[in-house]
Amino acid sequence: MSKLITVIFFILWFPFCFAQQQETPSLLVVDSLWAKEIFKFPIHFAPELNYIGFEEAYFPKDWSDQNSPDYWSYVFVWNIEGKSPINEAILEHNLQFYFDGLMNVVNKDKDFEVPKSTIVFVENLETSYTSYKGKVRLFNSFHTKRMMTLNALVSVFYCEDLEKTFVFFRFSPSDYDTEIWKTLLKIKPSDNICD
Repeated sequence: MSKLITVIFFILWFPFCFAQQQETPSLLVVDSLWAKEIFKFPIHFAPELNYIGFEEAYFPKDWSDQNSPDYWSYVFVWNIEGKSPINEAILEHNLQFYFDGLMNVVNKDKDFEVPKSTIVFVENLETSYTSYKGKVRLFNSFHTKRMMTLNALVSVFYCEDLEKTFVFFRFSPSDYDTEIWKTLLKIKPSDNICD
């Protein structure tokens, strides 16, 4: 009898879960082997980011392998309600909250004061979106417990019909001319992101 109840529950539950997934399509087109995480604003490790919406983040399977070319290379997009002003100063300010908060949460040595991140962006107008290129210097609380530098590319676009701002981030400690950046640059917003 209990097996029958379990089977009935699964049959009724499965279509509901599938429907839930269908209602929230991915914002980015990413290799299916990459891990995906969703963080709702306010993000628990960076509550200072005063937005309504969510972050969709993707990580290659070797993200944490220090010997892999994929190490610490990843992408995420912020889906922000409304037309939110984004410029170099706002990006620097927001990412300092983001990475300082993240590294403090991950830090297990509560007697150790995690060094502050430094972020520098310059505007790059060579793309169809407002784009920025920069560097993020942060303390790697996850692995090495040392400072590291990430190269960063950020694109910002606004969907008039949805009244949403999208901020698309790509990060890697590798140089821009390496294979991982070819992979990162192939990751694009989905065709229906503004539908």
